[in-house]
Amino acid sequence: MPAFRSIYRFSLIATVVNLTFCVQAQEQSVRYSGTVTDGSGNPLNHARVHIHGRQQYIYADAQGRFSISAPANAELHVSAKGYGDTFVSLTPEQQNLLIQLLPSGVERIVISASGIHKNNLDMATPISVLTGEELSRRTEPTIGETLKNEPGVHANYYGPVASSPIIRGLDGPRVKVLSNGLDTGDVSRVGPDHTISADAITAEQIEVMRGPATLLYGSGAIGGVVNVVDNRIPRQLRDETETKIEARYSDVSSEQTLAVNHEGSQGHIAWHFDGYDRDTSDYAVPRFINDEGEVNTVLANSWLNSRAINAGLSYINDNGLLGLSIGRLESDYGIPGHHDEEAIVLTAEPEEAVFAQLRQNRTAISSEWYTPFSGIETLMLQAAYTDYQHQEIEDGNVGTTFKNQAVETRLSVEHLPIAGWHGLAGYHLQLADYQAIGEEAFTPDSKTTSHAIFTLEEKQFDTITVQLGARLEYSSMDAGNIKLDGLPPFDVVKNFTSTSASAGAVWEFIPGFSWALAYSRSERAPSAAELYSNGAHIATSSYEVGLLYQLTDDGDITFADGNIKKETANNLDLTFRRFSGDLTFTYNFFYNKVHNYLYQADLGLTLEDLTHEHADLTDNDAHFTDNAVPVYQYQQHDATLYGIEFEAKYQLDNAQSLQVFADMVRAKLDNAGYLPRIPPVKTGLNYQYQAIRWSADIGVTRYANQHKVAANESSTNGYTLLDANINYDFRLSDIDLTAFVRATNLTDELAFVHSSFIKDDAPLPGRAITMGLRATF
Repeated sequence: MPAFRSIYRFSLIATVVNLTFCVQAQEQSVRYSGTVTDGSGNPLNHARVHIHGRQQYIYADAQGRFSISAPANAELHVSAKGYGDTFVSLTPEQQNLLIQLLPSGVERIVISASGIHKNNLDMATPISVLTGEELSRRTEPTIGETLKNEPGVHANYYGPVASSPIIRGLDGPRVKVLSNGLDTGDVSRVGPDHTISADAITAEQIEVMRGPATLLYGSGAIGGVVNVVDNRIPRQLRDETETKIEARYSDVSSEQTLAVNHEGSQGHIAWHFDGYDRDTSDYAVPRFINDEGEVNTVLANSWLNSRAINAGLSYINDNGLLGLSIGRLESDYGIPGHHDEEAIVLTAEPEEAVFAQLRQNRTAISSEWYTPFSGIETLMLQAAYTDYQHQEIEDGNVGTTFKNQAVETRLSVEHLPIAGWHGLAGYHLQLADYQAIGEEAFTPDSKTTSHAIFTLEEKQFDTITVQLGARLEYSSMDAGNIKLDGLPPFDVVKNFTSTSASAGAVWEFIPGFSWALAYSRSERAPSAAELYSNGAHIATSSYEVGLLYQLTDDGDITFADGNIKKETANNLDLTFRRFSGDLTFTYNFFYNKVHNYLYQADLGLTLEDLTHEHADLTDNDAHFTDNAVPVYQYQQHDATLYGIEFEAKYQLDNAQSLQVFADMVRAKLDNAGYLPRIPPVKTGLNYQYQAIRWSADIGVTRYANQHKVAANESSTNGYTLLDANINYDFRLSDIDLTAFVRATNLTDELAFVHSSFIKDDAPLPGRAITMGLRATF
């Protein structure tokens, strides 16, 4: 990977050069001190204080006190959970501040993925954030299951071991999964049985951007973005070190999890360490009978053993920061519903079952240089190198190996207001070298290169904020020499130029009420799997044929001569918010018209209808018990997706609140029926209680029947899930402790997820009791 190493070295050198200038003071900083209190004058512990427009932040101590260096005339953003935030304009004379926050049902949270330090209520496009105690309460072994109760978000659920988010009916390559703003570098977008390498248990917050988010993150983000944010590259100096330890046990899978997070600083050096170890056995499920007439109470081959360790180091001063993080992930997990040579593995012995071994090494760097030149607010460089390998073990032997080496670099320049417009411009580079070796290699090796430039701008017009953005991206996919039996090797290189643009406005027409309208036009180049697939995809029990190929009348597969087109999505979002008072709510209405939508069409053919001359069946057909496996071909057709998302919270009193939520999406090919695996209507009701030491909640979520199905797709019955949680906070010596008990699916409901590829064989886990203890010292 000489090219990858060269680019990564360039990023590191550029970062060091950036730091060299950062060390030199560019402007006079002033030390500001203050106290954060509530409406009664009581100090607010752990209030978050940061300089608006920068990534650095600090937390107030137990007495609500803080001290931070900032340029003269800067602006502080102060927030705390359960309170409305505030912005404080600084002057050199204001060096001792008293900041008061008032209770609010909606917290303003700065969104890392927004690019220009926007909070969740100021964005024209809808966004959800899980953070703090709520994130801890929702955390599951997979990102998809952690997020599935967010409005507009579902999961494709390949058993409890592999579950990816679906946003507004879109998943796979249309939903970008990021770690601190950069792609995770795994192969979870290629197949549903490939788990996401990011984990919620060590995250500080998870951000879900619904709708196209292509401007910063590439043409693949046509459906949305999930950004997992942690502090692996430290961004703040601390007066004291802090260590968090969490242990949990769940009876439904005998899960044993231990996680640790440690942070500290000395002088200008800050450090971070985190890690976790998670072991589970096969999950218990409500009694059901599978397609082969077998009675099951356990989802066989759904065990999971994973562990990770990450460390980071930063140099921080008033003019910028330079940070480096390294991490290692190892995860072994069973693959429910995977085929072997005899039958579907639902009751196989452990030594016979198919399982995956995932190994990932990741290095990331980040640097920020504040006010480097006149008119420039921040110069920021991010880069990551990921070395990923995923092997599938069959009968003790490696059956298939997936490898991906990826480099990503983003350079952005944020400028001070020009004629009232504030924003940034940048350059984004992504390289990926993907290999698939073995029996399940239904796609050839491929190299993908993407170059892009982008800009985001906003301006305030009285009570209206206008936001504009654009991106120009060039991508190239090289599959090397593809071979079809009887034909000479064919070198396939596909190049695409994608343009995306967006315009939005947020109008706070009455204090505490706002309308937001956003329109975006996004183009997406096909992924390598969508272009080059030609083989049996064991995870989805199908034979997949990519856009590069065509089927002849006699069942032969040959190269297609047709023009491959980009997807073009025209998305309209209308949002109505109330974010003050006892009753707060958010309505989202969206309409997405996608030209040349890429989907897998069921051709009504099976393996026995294909000739073996050009089809890649030499290894893969042995995995199926017969030739009745369907053949799917990637095709393009115009599609329309539309729906609503709703969330409301009513504060009954200082301790009690009620929350309701709902979402619905309709997705159809124009004049050609429904799209497959579209999630059903989801509604929910939660009651929450918050006292000084005790907190609790109980919630019910209803998933409706899904009868709006694609051709040859079966319907799915609805189900209702009842969950509850209780926490108790106490102190032992100098250690803050939280004991918690969480119960999920209390009624032991048999639930099949319509959006799952293996829905008939993999119901959701049964009644589960999870107990745990968190310690902070």
